Amino acid sequence: KGVTKAVEMVNTVLAESLKGFDVSRQEELDKKMNELDGTPNKGKLGANAILGVSLAAAKAAAQGKGIPLYRHIADLAGNAEEMVLPIPCFNVVNGGSHAGNKLAFQEYFI
Repeated sequence: KGVTKAVEMVNTVLAESLKGFDVSRQEELDKKMNELDGTPNKGKLGANAILGVSLAAAKAAAQGKGIPLYRHIADLAGNAEEMVLPIPCFNVVNGGSHAGNKLAFQEYFI
């Protein structure tokens, strides 16, 4: 089955209904796609199709504004604070009953 249905929905229903839509109006675009689907769980058009079009529109809007996608998404969310990178966390030792050793703890992160 794969993504065949999602690709079909993007190329037919969504393409026909959204052609010419202003990608800078993300909330309206997403609402329109949800209305076109008409189901509570995106069962008609498919969540993969709707998400793919939504992310493509966000990327196009960010490019149109000349900013990175993460900054555009922050703007959509109303986050005007300075952006900082997350601090990575590494799992260096596994233990516990599932690990096949006798360590008394589950995981050790640094």
